Amino acid sequence: MYTIIDAHAHAAREYSTAESIRGMARQYSIENIVLCPSPKNNLDLKEPPNFPFLRSPSSIYLLNRMLRMAYRSFKDFGDGNQYVYELKNEVPNIVVQFLWVNPLDPQHIENLEQNVRKYGVKGLKLHQAWNPFMIDAKEFNQVVEIARAKKLPIFIHLYSKNETQKLLRFIGNNQDVTFIVAHMLGLDTFNEKRHHFPNLYFDTSGSERVRGEDILEAINLFGHEHVIFGSDTPYAKIGDQIRKIEFLHLTDNVKEHIFRQNAKRILFASS
Repeated sequence: MYTIIDAHAHAAREYSTAESIRGMARQYSIENIVLCPSPKNNLDLKEPPNFPFLRSPSSIYLLNRMLRMAYRSFKDFGDGNQYVYELKNEVPNIVVQFLWVNPLDPQHIENLEQNVRKYGVKGLKLHQAWNPFMIDAKEFNQVVEIARAKKLPIFIHLYSKNETQKLLRFIGNNQDVTFIVAHMLGLDTFNEKRHHFPNLYFDTSGSERVRGEDILEAINLFGHEHVIFGSDTPYAKIGDQIRKIEFLHLTDNVKEHIFRQNAKRILFASS
């Protein structure tokens, strides 16, 4: 069994308490969990619908529309960033905190630098399905400027192919900021443009929407050093996400980089 850094997870269900986090870490040989809040700090998130025709990374664009509509009906359970911070203090050897940022919330932007210091975060999490900001808007640029100054990676869930194309252009002009793209969204777009940026990474999560063949494609296009394991717990089962990579015909060295080394290099480069 490989030692794992789960680079994409939410503080809900299996990762909602210190006790459950310790149990998951023991069961799956998890060294660190990169944890951000669940939407509106809902600790009992349900898995999204798993339609049989949504079986590729690009199908998530369609799912995004459903997620955005559903988000409006979610009950708000308070400050998710504070909740993750409390979990981190209970299990500091396991939890690595990423700060959830809504660029459209003036308070998030106004307090961003203060919260980066207060919570001691290792990265920023942006989600266009939940928060409908645009890549070419000033709010996104404000977040990136702080990430650049603090040397923090940005983990981003993209909403559409158009937004993916915008991000591609943006990354090309901002190669001193690290971006991790959730669910391998835009893999085909990045490949079409033949842009291979040293600051661009893709995570492997996505339930059945990110398949083994998609992971292999990312490795072939961008190198195994740019692929990072994530479970997206609780939206997917971590055991399934681990097996998806274990079953691929990859060397132990490549799997070790995907499961642990690549994330470790990004998260702890300045430690």
